[in-house]
Amino acid sequence: MKNCFSVVFAFFVFFISNAQSPFCGYAKRDLVTASFASPTDVGKMNNYDVYFYKLDVAVENNSTYISGNVSIFSKAVKSFSEFVFELHDSLKIDSVVINNSKKTFSRSNGIVTVAINGSVPANSIVKTIIYYKGNTPQDLGSANGNGFSNSSSLKVTWSLSESYVAYEWWPCKQVLYDKADSAEIWITTDSANKAGSNGLLVNTTNLPNAKKRYEWKSHYPIDYYLISVSVAKYVEYNLYAHPEGYTDSILIQNYIYDTSVKVALNKTPSLIEMYSKIIGPYPFALEKYGHCMAPLYGGMEHQTMTTLGPSSAYTFDIITHELAHQWFGDFVTCGSWADIWLNEGFASYCEYISNERMATGNATSWMTNAMNGASNAGAYWVYVNDTLNTPTLFNSNSSYKKGAVILHMLRYEINNDSIFYLGIRNYLNAHKYATAVSKDFQLIMEQTSGKTLGYFFDQWLHGLGYPIFSGKWNQMNDNVSVLLSQTTSNPATTLFKTSIDIRLYYTGGDTLIKVWFDTISKNYSFYLVGKTIKNIVIDPNDRILNGIGTFTHDPLYNAIADVNGVKNNFTIYPNPVSEQLNLVNVNGCFIEVLDVTRKIILNKHVYEINSKLDVSELSSGLYFIRIEKNGAVSNLKFVKE
Repeated sequence: MKNCFSVVFAFFVFFISNAQSPFCGYAKRDLVTASFASPTDVGKMNNYDVYFYKLDVAVENNSTYISGNVSIFSKAVKSFSEFVFELHDSLKIDSVVINNSKKTFSRSNGIVTVAINGSVPANSIVKTIIYYKGNTPQDLGSANGNGFSNSSSLKVTWSLSESYVAYEWWPCKQVLYDKADSAEIWITTDSANKAGSNGLLVNTTNLPNAKKRYEWKSHYPIDYYLISVSVAKYVEYNLYAHPEGYTDSILIQNYIYDTSVKVALNKTPSLIEMYSKIIGPYPFALEKYGHCMAPLYGGMEHQTMTTLGPSSAYTFDIITHELAHQWFGDFVTCGSWADIWLNEGFASYCEYISNERMATGNATSWMTNAMNGASNAGAYWVYVNDTLNTPTLFNSNSSYKKGAVILHMLRYEINNDSIFYLGIRNYLNAHKYATAVSKDFQLIMEQTSGKTLGYFFDQWLHGLGYPIFSGKWNQMNDNVSVLLSQTTSNPATTLFKTSIDIRLYYTGGDTLIKVWFDTISKNYSFYLVGKTIKNIVIDPNDRILNGIGTFTHDPLYNAIADVNGVKNNFTIYPNPVSEQLNLVNVNGCFIEVLDVTRKIILNKHVYEINSKLDVSELSSGLYFIRIEKNGAVSNLKFVKE
């Protein structure tokens, strides 16, 4: 979900200090009730694996009353004697039927336990039908009507189940990693209404008493909180996307009651086409994408049919955020709520990518805003350690903004967009239609980039704060010395290891140099022939989350004198070179090769005493090689024949 109105409820004093939450943050975080399922309850639910849900419910646009039945088709993972599911106590259960036999059941705090009267053998098929009815709970102070809401003025009824409140309107198993293989959602309503949901509308059936049944079906795996219903006197507004390489168009089916949003919705086809090109094919192409309009504060990425708020919510960023969730959240769903940044951080970063790719002119300001938000994450980890605290789970500055900034920094650390996006596609393909956790993403990015990234994810996902850089510089003839020091904004994290850009300004131009920083204080020495340095700026392009302290010119500073007499006897040969450059005494070094424009051609950490660099693909000419060890930097030259 996305940016939100500044609404504050007295019920949540917490919200006052967190008014920058994104639109979808409001819609999600106001669901203040967590599931009452205990570890024991979850263990009993894990005795079976859901493979199909069928909802057959009656819903009108003028109340929160719901009635009907839900079928849960599952397979027994092991033998069990109790079938457990969740349904809020305010909804009455008329009966529960398992494998055509009516069963007795008990209820406590939303947990329903059905006695089997015997046991279900392992690997057997279990068909459970729950007949129920009632007014859904409306007493939790949510901004948008809890899990199931109605607007009496606009006459719209809609669901919003993330993270733990699907059970407020339909009986289900609220366990993230157990996706149903498919689902059907049948909605009976007044014939003047339209009812939107997931998948394809395979049939509409006229019924007695001026009723109509909308029969939606999805053949794709779906998580419990992504199943939705929305009922109103909608106008249908359809569009089509035509991504490269697709044999057919993709339907974009919109149910709206305010036609002014059509202009904003018209952006959706080009966004689908752009995402399909850079992060992979739209994962539900055989069905659809679309929007159902409802007066919630933002949007919710219900699979194949996002629920989006009032006309003010139909901004470029919100539309692209919710669409991105179809890949990040629906196609691949976070495997635990602690990993919610895999949904929200990715969808937020896709806002930046969309602004960047579609040349809206807002990419720079978007990232500045995200960096500012991330710097205010305070005591909130990106990896959430309190998943029952919904305001923490959907905190704007940590899950959304800092999650997006982490991806931005990872892209910079990998330093190759082709590899970065390949890693994203590999991650999606490895966990398609399933769930993933942060370690899964880390592993894929390491395999794709060839880089060890444990330090990166540990400090940014599980650490607090950000580095603050300060230092000094001086120039002596053609040698430029830079001392870079680090403190942190939060004492809980004492050091951040990172690459960082240093821009050297001189008369007539500037040079950007990327260096590796992995200690509290580090000296760098650069060799610039015939240039007089006027100023030096750290991280000029906001590539990493950081603060900049005092950074001054000190005419008495000399990096060579500050390295405590460390002598590094580096040797390179042959010189000139045509194929391989031999490096001697370089164990523990960080090496960069730069061309005459000071552009970094390659860089690597070296752990062996002697190493080789393949320079066969380089063009003929002069090159510089920077060898950094123990805080000292040596600058050498070689000629490529």
